[in-house]
Amino acid sequence: MITFTSEVLLNSLFTNYIQIPYNQEHNHTYWEIFISLSGHCKQTLNKKTEDISAGTVYFLRPIKDVHYFETTNLDETYRHRDIYILDSDMRLYCNMIDPELYDKLYSAKQPVSFTTTSSIRKYIEELFSSQNVPNTDQVPLLKNMHFAATISLLVEYQKFQQQTNLLPDWLTIFVKELKKTDNFIYSIEELSSKIPYSHGYICREFKKYMKQTIVNFFNVQKINYASFLLMNTNLKILDIATTIGYSSPKNFINQFTKMYQMSPSEWRKKNQLSSRK
Repeated sequence: MITFTSEVLLNSLFTNYIQIPYNQEHNHTYWEIFISLSGHCKQTLNKKTEDISAGTVYFLRPIKDVHYFETTNLDETYRHRDIYILDSDMRLYCNMIDPELYDKLYSAKQPVSFTTTSSIRKYIEELFSSQNVPNTDQVPLLKNMHFAATISLLVEYQKFQQQTNLLPDWLTIFVKELKKTDNFIYSIEELSSKIPYSHGYICREFKKYMKQTIVNFFNVQKINYASFLLMNTNLKILDIATTIGYSSPKNFINQFTKMYQMSPSEWRKKNQLSSRK
């Protein structure tokens, strides 16, 4: 196993844009926040393998957390951003938001993770890409950008945690059901039929807590899974549409194009693994 020390921070100027993730087991003497920007990947973290998709954020603790990424049959669209933080800086940043936040992050049984929005990912990438050719003379400026990005993610985590803590038990279970790929063939009415509330009440409460409609949330889960099938299988587009519960291929193509800015066939041509072509 490799341990990366704080010398990496200055050499990398506190951040890295990763196209091919590191596939050797390692940890760090500093904090690492990594944000999955696009695509899918498998990470083994503290001996547990997990699927990572766009929007996933992890706070990896100094020394405690050991991880690596699987690069065999890697999704060619996978990208993530690493942000490196000295422990002393992390304590300072956390304390600005909540005096108990550092202890919550460091003392958790497993590394803290959550899913952030596309707007936050875009903000962070624009923040770092605004400095096209960084060098050591620009360290003060980069530190400011590093501070802004870290604070943004810590605040987003606080919001996520507050929302999760406030979710009623029935809604937590319902959200999990909406994420199960086996349930994509069912309608929202069918999946919500066991909840002892009216459909109107369920819709209102879902939007209040999740900040989006059930229809939008369910469609995002379906289309993300469709992108995975397009990349990893040779299923016909009609069959993929049926698999995720679209009776109309045209409707599926429209929804996919709206979300990915290209048609399913164009996306497959660009992203399908070479072993599947």
